[in-house]
Amino acid sequence: MIEWKTIANGPKYGVVMYNYNMKGPFLLSLVIGDTVVIKEENGDWYMGYSTKNRNEKGAFPKSFVAVKEATIVQSGSMESITPKELPIVQEITSVVREWYHYWKSQYVSHHPDFAVIQEMIDGLLKWRKEIKSRKITTEQMKDLKQKVAAKIDIGNLKLGLDLVVRDDEGNILIPSSASVVRIYKEHVEVADRLKHEMQGESSAQVETKASVGATYNLFVMLHNFVCRADDVEVLVNLYDAVNMKYICENYIIKWDKEKLAGDQEFLSSIKVVFTDLDAKDRHLEKVFLVFQIVRNGVMDHKDSDDKKQTKGLRRPFGAASMDITKLLQAPGHGPVISEVDEEFVPFLQCGEKEFMESCVKKTVTGREFTHRGQGLFVSLKLLKGVIKQIREDFPHIVQPNTNVVRKMGFPDVIMPGDVRNDIYVTIIEGNFSRGSKTADKNVEVTMLMCNKGGDPLEGVINTGCGTPGASDYKTLIYYHEDTPKWCETCKVTVSTEAEFRGLHLKFLFKHKSRNESKDKNERPFAMAFVKLLNKNGTTLMDGEHELLLYKIDYKKGEDKGHNPYIDLPSTQKELEASNNFGTGNFTQGAGGTHKKIPLFSGQYSLSYRDTFKISTFVCSTKLTHNVDLLGCLSWQKLLEQNDTASLKLHLKGLMKVDGEEIVKFLQDLLDSLFYILMQPTVSDLYDSLVFDALVYIIGLVADSRYFQFRPILDAYILSFSQTTAYIKLMSILKEYVDNANEDTEHDASFRQAMKSLEYIFKFIIRSRELFAMLNENTGKQQFEIMLRQLIQSIGGMMLYTSDRPVRAQGYALRNMPATIPDILKVFNGVELSHLFVEFLSHVPKSRLKIQKIKCVEDLVQTPLFSMAECREVLLPMMLGHIRDMMEAQDEMSACIKVLSHIMDTLFTPSKPLFHDRDIDKIMDIILRTVIQTTIKTHAEAGLQMDEGHGETFQGDCVAVLLNILRQMSETHYNNYIATKFFILSDLEDFLMEIIMLFQNLIQESVYQNDWMEMIMLQNSIILRALRCFAHTIVNKFSTPFKESSVLWNNFFHCAISFLTQPHLQLENFSTSKRQKIVSQYNDMRREMGFEIRSMWYSLGANKIKFIPEMVGPLLEMSLIPETELRKAAIPMFFDMMVCEFNQPNQNGKGGIEGNFKKVETEMVNQLDALVEGGRGDEQYMHLFKDILTLECNSSEKLRKPGHEFVEMVTKLLQRLLEYRHIIQDDIKDHRMSCIVNLLDFYDKIDRREMYVRYLHKLCTMHLECDNYTEAACTFQLYAKLLSWSEDPLPAILVSEKFPEAQTHRELKEMLYHHVVSYFDKGQMWEMGIELCKEIANLYENVLFDYEKLSFILRQQAGLFEKVMKEMRPDPEYFRVGYYGNGFPSFLQNKVFIYRGKAYERLQDFCGRMQTLFPNAELMKTLNAPSEELKESEKQYLQINAVTPVMELHQKFRNKEISEKILKYYQINEVKMFTYSRRIDEGGSNIANIWQEKFNMLTSNPLPGILCWFPVTDTVVCKVSPIETAIETLNSSNKKLTSAIDHLQSEHNAQANQLGMLLKGIVDAAVNGGISNWKHFYADDFATNKKDEEFVVELKEATKNQASLIRDGMFVHKRRCAEVQRQFHMYLEEKFAEWINMIEKEYNIKIKGRSSSTSTLKKNNSLSALSLDKMSSMYPSNTNHSMKRWHKDQSSGGSLTNVSQAMGGASPTSSKILVSGSRMTKVFTNSEQKVLPRRGAQSKVNRKGKGTSQISSASSSDSLESNRNSLDQPITLTEQGQTNGQITPRRPPRPEADKDRRNSQRLSAQYGPMPIPGGYMSPLSSGAGAKSHTSLAQASFISYTQENGDAADEEAPPPLPDKQSHEHSSLNSEPPPIPSRTSAPSRTPRKSKVGFFDGLRWMHRQSISQQGSSGLKSPDGKLDSSPDQSKHS
Repeated sequence: MIEWKTIANGPKYGVVMYNYNMKGPFLLSLVIGDTVVIKEENGDWYMGYSTKNRNEKGAFPKSFVAVKEATIVQSGSMESITPKELPIVQEITSVVREWYHYWKSQYVSHHPDFAVIQEMIDGLLKWRKEIKSRKITTEQMKDLKQKVAAKIDIGNLKLGLDLVVRDDEGNILIPSSASVVRIYKEHVEVADRLKHEMQGESSAQVETKASVGATYNLFVMLHNFVCRADDVEVLVNLYDAVNMKYICENYIIKWDKEKLAGDQEFLSSIKVVFTDLDAKDRHLEKVFLVFQIVRNGVMDHKDSDDKKQTKGLRRPFGAASMDITKLLQAPGHGPVISEVDEEFVPFLQCGEKEFMESCVKKTVTGREFTHRGQGLFVSLKLLKGVIKQIREDFPHIVQPNTNVVRKMGFPDVIMPGDVRNDIYVTIIEGNFSRGSKTADKNVEVTMLMCNKGGDPLEGVINTGCGTPGASDYKTLIYYHEDTPKWCETCKVTVSTEAEFRGLHLKFLFKHKSRNESKDKNERPFAMAFVKLLNKNGTTLMDGEHELLLYKIDYKKGEDKGHNPYIDLPSTQKELEASNNFGTGNFTQGAGGTHKKIPLFSGQYSLSYRDTFKISTFVCSTKLTHNVDLLGCLSWQKLLEQNDTASLKLHLKGLMKVDGEEIVKFLQDLLDSLFYILMQPTVSDLYDSLVFDALVYIIGLVADSRYFQFRPILDAYILSFSQTTAYIKLMSILKEYVDNANEDTEHDASFRQAMKSLEYIFKFIIRSRELFAMLNENTGKQQFEIMLRQLIQSIGGMMLYTSDRPVRAQGYALRNMPATIPDILKVFNGVELSHLFVEFLSHVPKSRLKIQKIKCVEDLVQTPLFSMAECREVLLPMMLGHIRDMMEAQDEMSACIKVLSHIMDTLFTPSKPLFHDRDIDKIMDIILRTVIQTTIKTHAEAGLQMDEGHGETFQGDCVAVLLNILRQMSETHYNNYIATKFFILSDLEDFLMEIIMLFQNLIQESVYQNDWMEMIMLQNSIILRALRCFAHTIVNKFSTPFKESSVLWNNFFHCAISFLTQPHLQLENFSTSKRQKIVSQYNDMRREMGFEIRSMWYSLGANKIKFIPEMVGPLLEMSLIPETELRKAAIPMFFDMMVCEFNQPNQNGKGGIEGNFKKVETEMVNQLDALVEGGRGDEQYMHLFKDILTLECNSSEKLRKPGHEFVEMVTKLLQRLLEYRHIIQDDIKDHRMSCIVNLLDFYDKIDRREMYVRYLHKLCTMHLECDNYTEAACTFQLYAKLLSWSEDPLPAILVSEKFPEAQTHRELKEMLYHHVVSYFDKGQMWEMGIELCKEIANLYENVLFDYEKLSFILRQQAGLFEKVMKEMRPDPEYFRVGYYGNGFPSFLQNKVFIYRGKAYERLQDFCGRMQTLFPNAELMKTLNAPSEELKESEKQYLQINAVTPVMELHQKFRNKEISEKILKYYQINEVKMFTYSRRIDEGGSNIANIWQEKFNMLTSNPLPGILCWFPVTDTVVCKVSPIETAIETLNSSNKKLTSAIDHLQSEHNAQANQLGMLLKGIVDAAVNGGISNWKHFYADDFATNKKDEEFVVELKEATKNQASLIRDGMFVHKRRCAEVQRQFHMYLEEKFAEWINMIEKEYNIKIKGRSSSTSTLKKNNSLSALSLDKMSSMYPSNTNHSMKRWHKDQSSGGSLTNVSQAMGGASPTSSKILVSGSRMTKVFTNSEQKVLPRRGAQSKVNRKGKGTSQISSASSSDSLESNRNSLDQPITLTEQGQTNGQITPRRPPRPEADKDRRNSQRLSAQYGPMPIPGGYMSPLSSGAGAKSHTSLAQASFISYTQENGDAADEEAPPPLPDKQSHEHSSLNSEPPPIPSRTSAPSRTPRKSKVGFFDGLRWMHRQSISQQGSSGLKSPDGKLDSSPDQSKHS
């Protein structure tokens, strides 16, 4: 055999691919998806273990596992496995594994998120597959990371899992690489984002703010276009459906057959990028991608084959649109381009006279239309960035030949060099008269750009991207339309170097004929034009223009010398401005003169009827609509003309121009202003104006509205060329600052300058740099002086306290830090730092607090703070300002925020010691302040959270503190303690502060529970800090110790709170989470546990001061399921025991205590609470026992008490663990059992407080289950702990339920009243009476409270009355055996006696047990279970009914007691129970059958504190057949006596029951009756003295029965109804035959054979039972009797010997144990069908037939005790065989017996006699009773009733069922169904008829039709069975 080999290079990691379920030794079962660690291999096999359970190791096939490369790291008992995959793949794998378990639980619980999580898992697995394929680009990988992260975050939130924070690249943020404050901020941001997403809120607003200035691009790829046309143009554009306008220029695709056929790459090249989209465009309400289809060809495409048709006409063909709103608004990038992502856009064809615009509107409104397969296939993707960037980032998408379409307008940012001079012209509509035409014209508009001379410019008109520039643009042609609406846009691009004067747009209108020959002769019939520039040089205004149409009269010829129409008015607005509107002239004012211009010129004359409308939009960086802006740009011309006044006006007007216009000309404006500033001819006044204008423009860019133009300004500064501008800028600025407190005309500009300090200094520094480069750094010193003076002036301005400069001061504080990066280029950093320290120190403390702290925050972000030498200057100043404000409680949030930035900046994981000096300063200046602030905010967290900011501020405080502590090394801790605290009390205060703070942070974390990363980081920092503080405490506070005990105590409690916190209990986490924590932080519990142990042993002799207080905390620590920690902690308990044991005696007599009671007491108290709370396990119990036993063995003094203590704790742990395990189930019975076990244990060790605690728990559970009797018994135990004294209650006996009770007597009195109430509810009135007597005695003889006495006596009287008048159900008792190790340990292989619920029969009880144990198998026999069955892991239940054995009270002896009184004691307050089973087949001869009897003792009497108790002793003995016969006869006699007594005492009772009983005896046709035992009457039967005695007793019982029958016949004759006379005569006849048989065949002489006479007492009701001869039958000591039974059983013998041993008398003696005996039963499963018997069935059996476990006819009604008398019937086949389980004890009856059985009634002597509502049994007492019947009654076997019940079964005749019966010689009449006591067949009443009265009334309507008499009712029908009412 090949040996197992260890895996080379360490263990392997594998994933299970297939389920492996082979069972066998050394095999490991596998489930698909599990992960395994492989240790060894052997051929085709691996050896290893599953990561879910490392303790279970085994072998499994190699082919079932896929091995993955991974790194396996062992850390203590934990194991960390890291697969060697991409981090994103690892994360997806880990997340899916973790989600899977939650997903399964959601499936089970039908959670609404089940489908959502399933979809998420599928999506993650799909993306994982894509990533692992390595077929995606870097950009696609980035996209996928973002998608994966978003989906994981949402899924984790839905499942309540931990929040995951990530870095900028989407990878999980590693805590060691980031500061605490940064990790905290990331958590806050992610939590807020997820909160908004889960609430369904749109993040568009947040995204808009974050993405202002960002450029977006929409990539569109056309894959195919399906249409019924050959030559078309496809115009693609973005359409704003709300404002009904296009967003971008058109992208034009020439789609013709020749290109498709000839160019193979044509389809793959149709790609376009719509660029320059900003955030506003992305968040438009509705955006569509619109396709306009233009057909090029003939007028009507149906005439395309007609060669005479005019070709090349542009005609509208249709449109298509696609809603892309969601795509544009989606965060991140759009979907990845692939063939699968194609979208189909249906195509709508234009109607015959439909405009293109209306067709587009139809498609965007979402109306359904029939596209007939025509449409376009496109793919889309949203890309972020400028076009240059996306070409680099997406080279596979945006290729070099990809077309780029610009937006119609400027983007958010106009970069330098982006020079545009475009005019977008939209031809809207026209209105044309027919003229000489008979129909409307087919108008085509041609647009041209012409110069002043009217010559068109070439290549300036662009119809759209994808087409070259042209000289003209032709519109669509609408057939015979006089009011066409084109809405077509084209772009006119004019070179910036061209002469704009005279440029104009010219529009020619031409009618297009269908016929080509006619069309050639057509010329334009009209013309319109519009000029681009106004007279003042500004550009044509944007918007709509209604142009004038001029007819062209070709007859007048052309004037080639000049442009004849250029001086005509071009727009309706110009025409309306004319003074002579419509007269042919218009007046234009110029300098007060008037010039008349005619409205016709040359060929052109104005057409008043025709109209034409266009709109224009100028997008130019050269042309403007503003005069002042134009004037400033034309400054040179004004200076040349020496027009300084106009320049001044333009400069002032410039500061009123809208910002939108200024930013378009930013560079030109700045150039102009700086040139003006540097002109030597401009006076100082103009310098200020120019400076103000510069400040205004810079302020605009600095404003948040235009901050996207800052890159333009930055780029301009780099190209700035004014070398001496810094001198003027600095001088003007300093002048403004110096006059800050004065009222000047430049106040507004000064404030604006303070707002624009950053860029003013940029210009100053750039100018100086240029000057220095050109002049070899000349004037450096002078510049530095000027700069220093300027900064100092600004600092000096901060000293002003008036209100005038306050806004400027605030602007200066906000903007000065922004100047630092530029100043550092030309100035020393350290000196600059001192200047800023001075600047901030000048700010008054009570002024501009928030601005000052904001300035400090901004300083942290500057390069100055990153320089170590500068930080030396700045940091103390910053910390000082922050400390002062925090101590004054000013701007706390801002201060904490600044500290966060400082700590984040100082965190350098690559250089951990780089900032040691900075940390020293932080410790020295502000650490204590931060600690105290954190303590205060933690205490006030609730109030602050109500205000809406407490939670965040508190988290910030804690994050800052943790960050400081994290960066403090051990040296820092030691230095801080050594230098800051010279007095021990101060150090103690500090340590108390921070330790208590740590404890609060641990117990009440400020972070959310799902912020696991943050919490674990906090724990690691606290652990490190506590370890450092531990050394300080040991070194500083060990001697003297007295004052330091509180500090030590706080440390211990803080440390134990740390390691017991839920966030560190790794065993409760998933495998992936546990591995992640262990890999980063190890198991911090173990480290803290070792520190605690070290601290404990450092206490030395002072340990006793922490005993027993530290027992609980240390016990809590030791219960943590970490083996090494437990091994370290448990010996500390022995150390405590030793300390207390050796403690000097406190009584002053010397010596030592010699015990450890305090430790023991505290251990018990704490164990109970901790284990019930979920702590501890069996491993801990064994470890505790082994370790402490070993420790105790090492000490001679503590060996014995130590072992006792260990044993006691071990037993307690065992019981507590059982209880904890059981309380997790819903089975309250098991919980009650465990509670009773604990009660017994606590009672045994005298732990009263725990005893009382569990008494309350048990009582509460009983009340929840309506077990009032058991609840009362439970409270009785509580009351027994109390006395009737007035002593105050000790703490251990105080009850939370009765807090007002202060003394023993008060509490006991309250308990008694509750107990009496519970006994009353549970119908245990006799028990309540006894308590009432005790309370009454208290009130009468002790308290003399007659008022309460009267109350309790009335209550007692009520209980007495209920005993005599009210009916109560008799409880049933059941034996339950729990066999097999599948049951809980306290049930395994044990037997219990259960007290059934009210009216609960055996079948119901079995169902209840099987409900509690659904996996249990019901045993079908009462045979003793085998050892194999007991040791199996299954569950087996053995259930049967048992009979209680009454122990007669001494007070009832020799008394006549009412049956209603005695009935209670027959079935209550008993602890002995019995049942029998047949042990000898005996064939069909009943006389040869032997029985086996089981007598059992329970641990406690029933009822008690439980509804069940375990069997503690069992005696088994045999019963002979003759004893069975005696018992059967005595049982029948009891039934007869009871029935006779009932008729005698109840005048309204009916005689039906008695008649049936008599018939069952005198006409026992089925079972043979007394003839079964004919053999026993023979003279030769008795072979010994014992048999002779039995024969004598049997004959006496027979005589007694004859006498009772005679009495019964007499009573029946008197009481039977008229319709029963014939039946009575039949009975008389059968009785005579029965007497003759007895005398002749059995040789027994019967006196008084006639039934006409009776020995019954005529005047007595026989309601009382004489016990003068029976008082000695009941054993006085049950346990003693059981011992005698054991002794006799050991020597062998029958039950007779047992009886003699128990009673100590001969069989004729009366001192014999009296007990009802029961018949044993055999169970069948409910699924097994009981076959019906052939032949007649009783009505009872018809009602109860079926497949029930227990026969309805036999198990639901018992004559003696209303109890189950049969177990489940044996299931037989038709051949009389069992279902493979049990062999029938006698063969089936022959078919010949059918007629006889069908015609004769069943014998009632050997079966129960049914009556309405129950059964009755005769009473053996009075004149018919004999003393020798006691022996038979003590045999516990009722064979007669067994036979009777068996006859009622529906199966073939079974074996004679074992029947138990009640106590002999007792009136065991069962209680009827609860109602007033009356005869079963009382005359019906018309009022107050209850449910059961109704049943009795139903019974009265008929008489039983069973029996051999065949009695019929007057109508000829058989009478109903008396038992019918019961079953109905």
